[in-house]
Parts: sequence; C-alpha cells; structure tokens
Amino acid sequence: MLVLMRHAEAFHAPHGDLGRASDLSRPLTPSGRRRAGQRGTQLREIGFHPDLVLVSPAIRSSETYTALGPFPAAPAPTVVQEAGLYESGPDTLLDIIRLTPDIFNNIIVIGHNPDLYHLVLDLAGRAIDDPDKSILSRGFPTASLACFRIDGPWHELTARRAVLSLVLCA
Repeated sequence: MLVLMRHAEAFHAPHGDLGRASDLSRPLTPSGRRRAGQRGTQLREIGFHPDLVLVSPAIRSSETYTALGPFPAAPAPTVVQEAGLYESGPDTLLDIIRLTPDIFNNIIVIGHNPDLYHLVLDLAGRAIDDPDKSILSRGFPTASLACFRIDGPWHELTARRAVLSLVLCA
C-alpha cells in the first residue's frame, strides 16, 4: 500500500518570513498534532503499518510522522528524509517512489502541496468520479491522506497500477 499524506497544520513563519530556511523550520500547531494523531489512529484501524517512511526535510513533515503515533510492526519502519519531497514537483515525487526497492510493501510519503495533491490526482485518475472519493476534487488540506493499492513493482507505478482505496481529507 502507498499512503500519500500532506503534513498536518503548522505555525506560520515568524514575522512573515517567506524564505526557505524559515519555511523548513515551521513546527506543527497543537491542533496539527492532534489531527495527525487522529490520522495515525485511522491508519492503524485499516491495518496499515509502514515498512518505509519518506518525509520531506521540513520540520512539520517529520513532526507529522511522529504525531501519527506508533505502528504495531516489527521491525520498526525505515525512515528516510528525502530532500526531493520539498518543492520538486509531482513528477519528482513519483520518481522518488519508483526508486523504492521492492523489499518495501507499505510506504507512507509525508510532503507538501501543491506537488503532493497533483500526484494524488494523477494516480487517482478517474477514481475521483466515485462519490466516496470525489472529496479530492475540493483540494487536499493539511493532514489529508490518500491510500492506494499498488499492482506491480514500485518502479512501474502509474495511475493504471494504483487503485485509490481510501481518502481522508480534513
């Protein structure tokens, strides 16, 4: 399974600083931590436990993963901070996932909009016409996630090999 998740709500940059360093250092708000914890509970309820966690270098992404809470799996998942998950475009995100070794079965990617949202839409394809999944047409707010069942190896990942199975949008 592939889970694509947008980081939870973060504080705004101090004093309106729009620089890269300031953006990367923004922590989660208390409500962002709570929402991420709820998403972790929801993921555990569907039986998801990651083998691999790919997080962007932004503090809010790693804090989102931490706030999801523990997953009942042994061994613990491999956690990789991936610079390409920050402001690189949906094609780069897909390329990163395609480079994943096939020893990993369950991956969660925690990143940012608009790139993550565009990748979700690309992989979902016409599935967003399904009434249960049409919520994606309204955006991908913080702490949203989309779960895909994958048919085939990671290096062959395309919309035709991904089935959107669950959407949770705040």
